[in-house]
Amino acid sequence: MIFDIPEEISYIISTLEHNGFEAWLVGGCVRDFCMGIKPKDYDICTSARPEQIAPLFDKTINTGIEHGTVTVVINSYSVEVTTFRIDSDYTDHRRPDFVIYSGSLTKDLKRRDFSINAMAYHPSRGIMDPYNGRKDIADRIIRTVGDPAERFKEDALRMLRAIRFISRFNFELEHETKNAIQLLANTIQFVSAERILSEINEILLSSNPEAFILLFELGLIPYIIKIPIPSIPDMKLFRKLDKKLSLRWAALLWKMDFAGKDIRKICRDFKMSLSLTKEIIGITDILTNPLPASDYNIRLLMSSAKQNIIRDSLSILRNYGIFPGKINEIERTIDIITKNKHCIHLSDLAVDGNDLLAFGFPPGKLIGELLEILLICVLQKPFLNHRDILLAFAESISSAFPYSPSL
Repeated sequence: MIFDIPEEISYIISTLEHNGFEAWLVGGCVRDFCMGIKPKDYDICTSARPEQIAPLFDKTINTGIEHGTVTVVINSYSVEVTTFRIDSDYTDHRRPDFVIYSGSLTKDLKRRDFSINAMAYHPSRGIMDPYNGRKDIADRIIRTVGDPAERFKEDALRMLRAIRFISRFNFELEHETKNAIQLLANTIQFVSAERILSEINEILLSSNPEAFILLFELGLIPYIIKIPIPSIPDMKLFRKLDKKLSLRWAALLWKMDFAGKDIRKICRDFKMSLSLTKEIIGITDILTNPLPASDYNIRLLMSSAKQNIIRDSLSILRNYGIFPGKINEIERTIDIITKNKHCIHLSDLAVDGNDLLAFGFPPGKLIGELLEILLICVLQKPFLNHRDILLAFAESISSAFPYSPSL
């Protein structure tokens, strides 16, 4: 079997070998080649030590020197070149306490997570596949290298990685691997929220996001979402949703019957970015409230939520067949409001604070409150958005404010 390797990658391998070192492609890139997928990244394992790798290339970065890794940069490629190694104990269930250089490719492959990732390839020697990764690819199986319990005790995140590979490739869990995850599910709590979030994000954005349900079936979910879960989500139609992270997270939490403060807590516990959190909360707020029943209510919604948030919410409802006729009507109304440039926000009003001051209103709290009232009036009746009309109306109601002097 011969793989079409980029020249830059071949150059790194040949340079290492011309200087007396062994070098192989390893891991995900070999797996992808075997599956007929063009790799996005390339990783090389070598008998050379980090201090021996760096002098051989013009540009290198010490990205993981403590783990024996040097990144070699050639043209558009950044390639991690790592010394053959074995790992020490994993006392924190996340990473080895230290690494030991082994000088052996076979020993290096033995420490890897799954058989499909424990293959190596050399341009002239072909594939080294001691754990039958190619057979597991053909059988569409996710199987650990060696004892699954040991692999998951070493790094509990591997349990989520197994589900991610299932979601990405539409594979199934090998029986013993599945049993080990169920046995050790509680150890996922030793993994940082950021690493867990990264894996779940990839599951949700995959072509088979239904694999998320395995978190329930394997007993992982109580240790990941640490508040009572009202419902197990129906994932059947999930893959039809746009591959947008905030949209898919919002749909997931909505189908689990979460709302309000619980959604905020989940986003906070996962340490999601502020922008992602705001979008998820914005979408779920719309999903968990009645749809707007009038043009005024639609304009009111547009005033409080960004259009992309509204449209994402409607797309989720449409995906699940909820009020399809009403959703189409709302979208048509939004299009008309946008096309006709109706006043939606304070900045769209025909008057602003300076106009009110110039008209004689005193500076202070009154200005802001008047503008809010004027906006509500215009949201109800867009034709009122003219300067003279709004100033006259502001004057007529200003006497109702206790701190408003007569004009």
